[in-house]
Amino acid sequence: MASITIEEIAAHARWISSGGASGSKIDETGMNLSGADLSGVNLARGQFVGTTFTAATLVGTNFSGADFSGANFDEADLSGADLSGADLGGVSLKKANLSGANVRGADLSGADLQGANLTNADFTDADLIAANLTGAAQAGMLRAGAKLADTQGLV
Repeated sequence: MASITIEEIAAHARWISSGGASGSKIDETGMNLSGADLSGVNLARGQFVGTTFTAATLVGTNFSGADFSGANFDEADLSGADLSGADLGGVSLKKANLSGANVRGADLSGADLQGANLTNADFTDADLIAANLTGAAQAGMLRAGAKLADTQGLV
């Protein structure tokens, strides 16, 4: 299993703080990060196309504005994570824990959230068109302004 190195995280932090003038944007396209613990790391605007995060611990991780096209987060712990503005279209989040996560304005069109814990997650202005929330815990889920056409399993 691959992992993100301290050097990659530091270079990404420099990239973020410099507005792209120094460091380098993290790109973990196609990587297998199953079971990784990236809790509390700032990976905002990172590139994670097709990355596997199955059963990863991502508590409080900042993924705002990141690209997760084709990624897999099945059974991952994203509690308290910041996924605002992220591209999660078509992503698999089966049985993932998104309790208390910030998912404002994210694109989750066609995402599979079956059995996920969405308790107290903020989906304000998110795109949930054709997403599958069947069996997902939705108590306290905020969804004002969310696009919900053809969304399955809403309670």
